[in-house]
Formats: sequence, structure tokens, C-alpha cells
Amino acid sequence: MEKCRQMWRDGKNPKLKVIGDISCDIQGAIECTVRASDSSNPLYVYDPDTDQSVDGVEGHGPVMMAIDILPSEIPRESSEHFSSVLKQFVPSLVNADYSLPFENLNLPPELRRAVILYHGELTPDYEYLRKFIPL
Repeated sequence: MEKCRQMWRDGKNPKLKVIGDISCDIQGAIECTVRASDSSNPLYVYDPDTDQSVDGVEGHGPVMMAIDILPSEIPRESSEHFSSVLKQFVPSLVNADYSLPFENLNLPPELRRAVILYHGELTPDYEYLRKFIPL
């Protein structure tokens, strides 16, 4: 909780306002996730000074969304459509020669743009992330 307290202590108002914890891992990697919320009441404010949460979006601290059943909230038809769109890429993924350098990798442009790391290295479209990674 220390990082969260540092960001909001002494009336500070950081740029980070809302956190959506899709894993809903209470007191896990996102320390401000102190409880689960649900679809009918999805948001709460975590006050790091009092270590309390209050339903809604008003208060001191980050607004949290931590719905523990979020994956089941996706409608079936959306899931079916998403699956049908992804299915066309399966043959390309299976047949690609991953021993080749990324530049020579025969993948559709949609998949190439989605690859962030290849053989442990950032791909050209994501090279800008290097400045955020401590070496």
C-alpha cells in the first residue's frame, strides 16, 4: 500500500485517477484493490490515508473497478464473433517458421503488429518501450 499512499498523501492529486483491475487479485499486484466490486456497483474509491473503500467515484484516492466475474460479463454473441474472427489466423500461427528473424516471419500484418516481443527482444513497432524498462 506504500506506493498508493505516496501517490495520494498530503492531498496530492496524481494523474492516475482510475484503475481497472481485471484480475481482481485482492491485495495482489495492484495494491489498491482491497475488495471486489460487481456489475451493479462496479466502482469504489480506495482512500489510502484511511485504508477504507467507499462505493462510487467521490473521495480521496484512486477510483477502483475490480469486478471478480468480469470475464462472464462478455455476452455470448460477442465471444462467438471474436472467436470467428480469430479463427482465420490459426493456420498462419501454426505454420509460421519461428526460427526466422522477425523481419522474415511470414505472419499476416494484423498478427505482426500484435507481436511485442520476439525471441526475447522488442519488435520494431514496440522499440519505444525500451525507455520504460530499467536495465
